[in-house]
Amino acid sequence: MKQSVFKTLPCKISTVRNPVMPPLKLHYSRSKKNWGDQLSPVICQMLSGREVVYAKPSKCDLVAIGSILSRVKEGLFTRPIHVWGTGFIEPVPRHKTRHIIHALRGKKSAELFINVDIKTFGDPGLLCDKLLPNYKDIPKVFELGIIPHYKDRQLRDLHDFVKNNPGTAVIDVFSDTVPFLEKLSSSRIILSSSLHGLIAADSLKIPNAWLKLSDNIVGEDFKFHDYYSIFNIPIPSPLTLKEFSALKRAQIVETYSRPNLAAIKQSLLDAFPFKK
Repeated sequence: MKQSVFKTLPCKISTVRNPVMPPLKLHYSRSKKNWGDQLSPVICQMLSGREVVYAKPSKCDLVAIGSILSRVKEGLFTRPIHVWGTGFIEPVPRHKTRHIIHALRGKKSAELFINVDIKTFGDPGLLCDKLLPNYKDIPKVFELGIIPHYKDRQLRDLHDFVKNNPGTAVIDVFSDTVPFLEKLSSSRIILSSSLHGLIAADSLKIPNAWLKLSDNIVGEDFKFHDYYSIFNIPIPSPLTLKEFSALKRAQIVETYSRPNLAAIKQSLLDAFPFKK
């Protein structure tokens, strides 16, 4: 049974829908209440004006946010679906696709297709600033916000670091959409081992750095390299908590740059296949 996402995703976003249009069948990860996975139906409803319902890959109209491109099958009789901004979680053999590619998360994912030649790259999570229009007015309460991947949330090193560094907040990826963005916006700098934590910080123009807390994340570094490929900057190396210092904090602020971010966001909006 298809399930309307907004029965399970409490947030402050308007859920006004067009009653005339049929529901938009979206495939996304929903096994855990992970902030990045919640974002896909919220963004897609905002842009489409339609009710969004969960669907299996074989039954969906669209896949969007998340490292879920490997779930989309490429069989001879597979029904083509729309792909907007998703990517692979790890490298796969190069292959042809039957699907309708509007945008991909990054150039690394695009290289794994033989027959795809697109110009639109970026993770639609970059549009999350539209969910918090007043983010620039939110006062900075924390000097540092740390967003651990859900597999890193209970690490002792993380909690010891927070205890020993006043002014540091842990931002929980199991938070609801708007509270997550509000807490992120109240931090001067973000360190994140969650890719969508970094993407949200970029959307809100908060200096940030990729944090490596463990080797627990599936796909190793592929999805991070894929995302950073869109900015035409050197792929950064992840930091560890032991490497973070006052000097490193200053370097993050001074060197932070995401070239062409506004153009990337506009191209994602233009490429969305189910506009209102």
